[in-house]
Amino acid sequence: MARAGRIEFLEAVRGVAASLVVLQHLLTTVYPAFGRWTNHHLDLGRVGVVAFFLVSGYVIPLSLAGQTPSTFAVRRFFRLFPVYWVALALYAALHPGGATGQVGAAGLVLNVLMLHGMLGILSVLPPAWTLSIELIFYTQAAAAKARRLLDASVYAGLGWLGLYLMLCAGQRVTGHDLPRTLPLLLFVASLGHALHQRDRGGSVAWRPLFAAGAVLVPAGAYLGGNPAGDWPPFTYSVSFLVGVGLFAAWYAARRYPVGRPLLFLGAISYAVYLVHPTVMDVLYELPRLAGGVPFLVATVVAVPLVAWTVHRLLERPSIRLGRLLTRRTPSPEASPAARPDASPAAP
Repeated sequence: MARAGRIEFLEAVRGVAASLVVLQHLLTTVYPAFGRWTNHHLDLGRVGVVAFFLVSGYVIPLSLAGQTPSTFAVRRFFRLFPVYWVALALYAALHPGGATGQVGAAGLVLNVLMLHGMLGILSVLPPAWTLSIELIFYTQAAAAKARRLLDASVYAGLGWLGLYLMLCAGQRVTGHDLPRTLPLLLFVASLGHALHQRDRGGSVAWRPLFAAGAVLVPAGAYLGGNPAGDWPPFTYSVSFLVGVGLFAAWYAARRYPVGRPLLFLGAISYAVYLVHPTVMDVLYELPRLAGGVPFLVATVVAVPLVAWTVHRLLERPSIRLGRLLTRRTPSPEASPAARPDASPAAP
């Protein structure tokens, strides 16, 4: 299969995943009964997040194959931070007394540095808690590449799964909510990495990872219980499995072309993920749109439009700048065909 086809399938997953996150937040806002149902059955936002991390796991090793770790770091910085900083500033300006006031000065600095999720600090911009976890995976992959252990690092996923189980057991013993989702999502990224290895060289590392996750993630969810009262074990397990299934369905059909609307959604998915809370909150304050179908329709139209504007005016120029600053430092072992720099991975 052509490399372009693989990238198209990843773009499609990213577009669908971002749409599911927005849909979860939108329907919960408009229809409180949906929020109650999703809390006990299936969380579409969590489905999208799991799919995002599978995409990251697939793409990051693919990108590192054609880049030195330093090139990778620079390009990731320009790929992630400029858009994030603008989205964070807009949301903080709209809610000056909300999470911004709760985290304090130190917490705000950690939010700006995208480190808050690693330390359990409240995310000022609600969906940005996942970005810190992405940074951990990027660091793991880049460090492994620097030591020529990138392929072997896929088995770090088993270590992350073990930590997830330990935290689930800790929840059971202490009765306190512990950050089990962090190692869970790093395990998910490792599964995506294993699928990349399968496509690149026929590796079967994905099999034990998939089997372990399918059994142990739900087992851990039930072991840990629900001390915070917001993630019942059934919802936690099913949302994980459906997220994996979503990615698997697109992966199975990756040889087929992807429609332009999905490619468009994939291209703007990072901006959609970050700006949709601000857009929704602004629209909700408008007297004629406060709740109901008008608000739903306005959000469906406005979020892609604002995200496309951010993508066009900020995200794409930032990506180009990162490439311009690093274009003379290709990875010495990479062939020209293995330089997939056009495939951003972060949600």
